Amino acid sequence: MFTVDLIIRDVDGQAVVALCGELSLADTPDVAGHLIAAMATFGPSVIVDLAGLDGISYTGLSVLLRVRKWARRSGGDLPLAAPRQPVRQILAATGLIGVFSVYPSVEEAANSTRRAQTWSPGAPEQPRAAMVAGSGRRRPVCRTAGHCMIRPLPRREVCRSQRMARDACVKRRPTGGTTTACHY
Repeated sequence: MFTVDLIIRDVDGQAVVALCGELSLADTPDVAGHLIAAMATFGPSVIVDLAGLDGISYTGLSVLLRVRKWARRSGGDLPLAAPRQPVRQILAATGLIGVFSVYPSVEEAANSTRRAQTWSPGAPEQPRAAMVAGSGRRRPVCRTAGHCMIRPLPRREVCRSQRMARDACVKRRPTGGTTTACHY
């Protein structure tokens, strides 16, 4: 039995997912799915309205952290808006109040997100995927890091030199234009 209700709405062009009730272990897959669907529909920044949330479990916090991490990698964010006192206390006790962008209202979160999305000449360019040709195929490459993204290698490990998943990284050699798999 689910103890949380989800409402997805649009506030001035910003997606807002309102959580109502109690976010527990049983609700986490449904909440994660709705948050990711909202990001796929509206863009990488989705505001989570916590005004109707009475409580949140540690698994609920972990879902919010994972979705935030995914949003940040996509160039967005997962700001939290209007948390009630019990939820705010849990965020403070776990130290996550400093990790998430927490706003007193949905409107303030929307204004902040809108300002962050406006481009300014001094702002650093966001990493974008591009396509590079190599060995007869075109593969996406991160322009800022210069690494090709390929299908997963048999073992999931971390590339030490690039601090990213080994299955997602292929190191480009500038001479000859060939690519080789990352080494530990």
